[in-house]
Amino acid sequence: MHALTNPPAVAAAPEADFDVSLPLVLPELRVIPTAMQLFMFSAITWNRHQIHYSRDAALREGHPDVVVQRALIGNFFARHAQSWLGRGGAVRRLSWKVVASAYPGQELVCVGFVTGRLPDPSAVLLRYEAQLLGEGGREVATAEGVLCIHAPS
Repeated sequence: MHALTNPPAVAAAPEADFDVSLPLVLPELRVIPTAMQLFMFSAITWNRHQIHYSRDAALREGHPDVVVQRALIGNFFARHAQSWLGRGGAVRRLSWKVVASAYPGQELVCVGFVTGRLPDPSAVLLRYEAQLLGEGGREVATAEGVLCIHAPS
């Protein structure tokens, strides 16, 4: 491995590259999870809780259908943020809290905002806040994180 003795200089101050009024409303992400998607997501993540792939198990626990996994909801938030960032950006940190169950066949809408800027001399770091809404605007989950739009090369 080669070590740099003189790291390259930053070509332009990141502050000059991101001059927008905050909060910034991000485009919505709309998803409709399917029972097959939930089954496959459980399989790939080794999630053995049957309410995510067995309707009978979900009914026994009081749900009307299989339940969208917490981790899949986190994936929706990550997709929402990354789709706005594009290839040049990265989700640096993401946390979320599920407050209500979501079910397959129901449209979920991820709405989010860039609410502030974090100090960093080498990158543009942005505070991300979002909600996942179910039918009728019912809140399913909330998220917060840090997005980076100028990762050092």
